[in-house]
Amino acid sequence: MEISDFLRFIFPIVFVEILAALAGTYYLKVTRPWFKSAKYFVLFLWITVFVEFVGSYAPAAYFSGYQFLPFIKGTNFENNFWWYNLYSLLGYSFFVLYFISFVKNTVLKNVFTFLVALFVILSLGLYIYTDSFFKSTSQFVSIVGTLLVFFSVALFYFELLRSDLLLQLKRFLPFYLSVGVLVFHLCVTPIEIFSQYFNLEGGNDLFVKLHVNVLLYANIFMYSTFILGFIVCSRKKKSSY
Repeated sequence: MEISDFLRFIFPIVFVEILAALAGTYYLKVTRPWFKSAKYFVLFLWITVFVEFVGSYAPAAYFSGYQFLPFIKGTNFENNFWWYNLYSLLGYSFFVLYFISFVKNTVLKNVFTFLVALFVILSLGLYIYTDSFFKSTSQFVSIVGTLLVFFSVALFYFELLRSDLLLQLKRFLPFYLSVGVLVFHLCVTPIEIFSQYFNLEGGNDLFVKLHVNVLLYANIFMYSTFILGFIVCSRKKKSSY
């Protein structure tokens, strides 16, 4: 991949991530009172922006011929898989806990909190005892993380059906966030799983291009949905989570 191709792929993603974080900050500024769930979500968006900037060290070093950060060449840190593997654990765990926080059933909340803790422990154990932490993404993390997100969002929707919030979805911020998160993970996870078996060296250019485009448009859709939700819901004088 040439640097121009990389920039065409990464710039739109980082751009919408920053816009989503700014829109979230604006939402917090103009709505009162502040709910912890909204504050935590906006904080997570800024953490995502931070992760992207730090993670850019690897492509920056590669495209500079390792004139930038020459000491990482040939080490486990030559690629940024380790950085994004940690972020994936954080992201899956955060989304599950965020959506399950709207479920009133205490037993279900405790079950999902336990499942998230178990998921993190097993994932870290997998990273410790295999070489996937520095060399690739983990199918276990992708599949189990997506399933947890899917079921937490499903329970969130079921809770909406049981409440009068269903009548005010247009102004209910978590609904917008759930749509973006759910569509993103259902689109990206299958392609991430199959990407383990395809690469450029194997002559699978078409699949690689598909992989890149799915990641690009799924990210744009998700963060655009976040932005839309923040803008629409910021028109209310009172925050709705």
